[in-house]
Amino acid sequence: MSRHNDLMYDYRPSMGETLTYPDPGFTMPNVEGWSMLDVHGQFGPTDRTLWAESGENYRVYMKDFVEKHGKFKRPFSRATMMIQPTKWNTGYNDEATEALTALSLKRGEATRINDAIGVVNNSIRRLEQLFHQADRDLTAKKKLRRNSAYVDLAEREAMLELRTLDSDIAALQALVLGYGNQLSDLRADGRALNQELEAILVDYRETAAVLNINDDFASKLNEARGSGSTRGLLVGSTVGALVTGGVLFLLLQSRRSPQRVRSTRRGNDGLFFRAA
Repeated sequence: MSRHNDLMYDYRPSMGETLTYPDPGFTMPNVEGWSMLDVHGQFGPTDRTLWAESGENYRVYMKDFVEKHGKFKRPFSRATMMIQPTKWNTGYNDEATEALTALSLKRGEATRINDAIGVVNNSIRRLEQLFHQADRDLTAKKKLRRNSAYVDLAEREAMLELRTLDSDIAALQALVLGYGNQLSDLRADGRALNQELEAILVDYRETAAVLNINDDFASKLNEARGSGSTRGLLVGSTVGALVTGGVLFLLLQSRRSPQRVRSTRRGNDGLFFRAA
């Protein structure tokens, strides 16, 4: 971390704090870089004798003043040792400055949306694995339930096992339905984010055109999408593991309550396939 980052952390403004700056129209360069406190009140030398001896020459006075009084005593009545920030002047006109600011904001927002889509995809990947595992187990148990020979034997010899099978099928059907609903919600969130990202990209290109800028931000954004990695959730084949993992996942997802990104623009799904 660079020193300026450390200083930014040390000197964070507190909430509601009024910030103070010297008058921007006047500076008094010397050893300590004196500035003018404000434009109110008289601005006279604090050592009038030394001022007269200097022939009212500012540089001579300041040099002699520091030698006589030290570098911390105020040389003029309205002088201050506060720091005058460098005037932020990019050399661009107002329209270009506004366009540059807009580009910077759009870049940041696009990156945040792209990251949010990655988070959505992490959840989709985990849910897809849970969904497909539950669906495979459900198919297998339904096939067993349709086996008349097995059912006849179970009804005669192991009725409890048959009831357990029916209970497993009901639990798996509920899981498949729950996973499907969650996948639909996640894909809707992802599409909304992607539509907003597309809208921002269009605005970015239009704004860049004002400045005749042709950068590769869009391609870098696409590269970032392709370089991300996710870790799938490994799922056991037993019904008990599916039920436990599924309930916890659905509960955590319901508590997240992700914010939706509003968009009036319609576009393709991008990272998401369309439902049949």
